Amino acid sequence: LREVTLCPVANNASSTSIPLIMTRPRAASEAFLASLEPSVRARFAPVISPLIDIVHLDVAVDMSGTDAAIFSSAHGVDAAPDGQGRTAYCVGSATTRAATDKGWAAIQSGQDAASLVSELLTIKPSARLFHLSGAHTRGDIAGHLTRAGLRIEQVTLYDQRLCALTPEAADILRSNARVIVPLFSPRTAAQFANVAPRTTSVGAIALSTAVADALGSLPLAGLTIAKLPNAQSMGAALGALT
Repeated sequence: LREVTLCPVANNASSTSIPLIMTRPRAASEAFLASLEPSVRARFAPVISPLIDIVHLDVAVDMSGTDAAIFSSAHGVDAAPDGQGRTAYCVGSATTRAATDKGWAAIQSGQDAASLVSELLTIKPSARLFHLSGAHTRGDIAGHLTRAGLRIEQVTLYDQRLCALTPEAADILRSNARVIVPLFSPRTAAQFANVAPRTTSVGAIALSTAVADALGSLPLAGLTIAKLPNAQSMGAALGALT
């Protein structure tokens, strides 16, 4: 087993609703919960138990006014300097909104790393590109673009450190009561499979096939894959559960 730390959080679980274990960092978990329709939100008792802790690194980003950024996560935007009007190519609407709010001229370029690479290979920007990312990324964005002849540099601005389940979340899983667990990344899914004490009563909702695959052969009560890899589709999948 990999060494993990416990990320302490407060929760507001209710015994009258279905437990909903949120494995994203607290801010992202709270934003997802706030985005749910009130009728959907009322059916669940959230227990926030981050399996990933976002830790910003002390790294300088040496970009000129003509350089452009690539953001594959809103965490990258949060760790990056202000945009000052520079162009940013972003994965997904949430990351695009975050970049816009931080002063970048943000352009949504697909819903995942593969579609972002495809779009950039189509438009072939002449600017020097900086993929401002975490230590753990998927899709080898910088590698694909470099091999295609684009000028790109990957800069790691934050780390995603693994955490253990909170005692409350672990106790819920041990109880064998029905519980729903949305999973937003392959690394989080793999960590959940690694640390969950019992999963036979878990209904998992995966952001994508890659996230579902990271669960391996974990025994589950059910598995739903979102129609699109975004929070809106995750919320729709949650709302469709009966």
